[in-house]
Amino acid sequence: MSVSDSEALWYPKNAKLEPAWRITLYVREPRQDWIIYVSAKTGNIINKYDNLSESPNGTARIFDPSPVTQLGGHAELLTGKTRLNPVPDKAYRRVTLRDLDDSGYLQGKRVTTQPTKQKRAHRTDYAFLYNSDQNEFEQVMAYHHINEAIRYLEKMGYRGKRAIFHEQVKVNVNGTRQDNSWYSPDEKQLTFGTGAIDDAEDAETILHELGHAIQDAICPNFGQSHEAAAIGEGFGDYFAASFFANRKPDNYQHCVMTWDGLLIGLQQRFNPPCLRFVTNKLTYTNFRAITDYEHENGQIWAATLWQIREVLGQTMADHIILESHFQLDGFTTFTRAARAILDADQNLFKGRNSIKLQSIFRRRKIKLTSIA
Repeated sequence: MSVSDSEALWYPKNAKLEPAWRITLYVREPRQDWIIYVSAKTGNIINKYDNLSESPNGTARIFDPSPVTQLGGHAELLTGKTRLNPVPDKAYRRVTLRDLDDSGYLQGKRVTTQPTKQKRAHRTDYAFLYNSDQNEFEQVMAYHHINEAIRYLEKMGYRGKRAIFHEQVKVNVNGTRQDNSWYSPDEKQLTFGTGAIDDAEDAETILHELGHAIQDAICPNFGQSHEAAAIGEGFGDYFAASFFANRKPDNYQHCVMTWDGLLIGLQQRFNPPCLRFVTNKLTYTNFRAITDYEHENGQIWAATLWQIREVLGQTMADHIILESHFQLDGFTTFTRAARAILDADQNLFKGRNSIKLQSIFRRRKIKLTSIA
């Protein structure tokens, strides 16, 4: 232990100023760094502060990623004849909320729910234990899942100068009464709707929208053409499906938005019921250059990316796909996005997957030419 700094000062105590010393103590092993205030009169410690203290952790109840998957895919437990049933306790999972600041709100260095105006969650004990019918629940969902997803990006190496996000991701979980959610490049904010099933109750919906934020952070104003918009929707579906696949029943791994899209999936008689799938036989020949078709066209790209994941595995596929975005622009095409994936594989893994990737693109009828 060594004293790295000391300073004489006046310390405010009980509405009075007391002469004191501020001493900084440093211990190399195990690592410690303390700031201690000692009374100059008595020699007693007035106060001490752990300069290495970690951000406080909280506890929370969440869906991970949805009550449908948490119940083993038994959607019938959640649906009555005319409306949804109350969500049973076993559909929730208790987790640790990491990286919170000391404000008592759901915010930290990566995420903030500050834009949420209606009944913003605040707990001085950091126990964010809500049910899904409470307004605070969606804030917990958004904070936890976005924070964990960004931690995953950082684990892949996207941190420091290579960090994808250099500011907090801002989230408004009840910004519209419509059954719609979006990411705003101008506001740098995610907004979720409360129509039908609240969108922020579904972790895959949350990460789909975060996918747009990821693309905008790497490539500002991504999605300004029909093909780029479809790539944006397809990547959002892929990112959500890939991140949560191992937490879902096998027959749900290729589904996205299994809670938010439950009613639509039941109406359409999808098996299993959900909003969309990342497995299909669509190819680029099915592409329709109409603005309203960006989600449908996005399924072509989502299926292409999912096929890459099936061949290369999650870790390698996610890394290559994320890295490829650094070569794209707001008006990119399927051809250029495919070429960027091949180049990312070359840069990261010396092209070891080139033949497999080219085979996937050929089967999806995506032409491979140079970017120029």
